[in-house]
Order: sequence, then C-alpha cells, then structure tokens
Amino acid sequence: MQLQAYLTDNQISDADFAALIGLDRSSVNRIRNGKQTPSAEIMRTIAEKTRGAVTANDFFGIAA
Repeated sequence: MQLQAYLTDNQISDADFAALIGLDRSSVNRIRNGKQTPSAEIMRTIAEKTRGAVTANDFFGIAA
C-alpha cells in the first residue's frame, strides 16, 4: 500500500504521522508525494508504525 493511501484511508495528517515516526511534516509530505525516498531506517519505522501496511517495497513499486 502506498503511504498516501494509508494516510488517507486512516485519516492521518502529515503532521500526526511525522510526530509518530520522528520526522517533520514537510519530510512526510515529500515522502507521501514520491518526491523523497526515505532512508532504510525510516522505511523500517514506517512499516512498524503502519503494522506492515506500508513496506519498503511500496516505495519502489515492488508488489509483495
């Protein structure tokens, strides 16, 4: 699942998700919009905080 879809489906703002994963809102916005690829550490954190709904593969368009 793409991060944008996850945030929309769960009605989570960029600011709220940023606080959850330890980034600033603008970084989450860039990641969500595909303008920035998160580091491996942040990808792991995103996968953990989304309970596996968003994985590293999702950032590279790899189907699970």
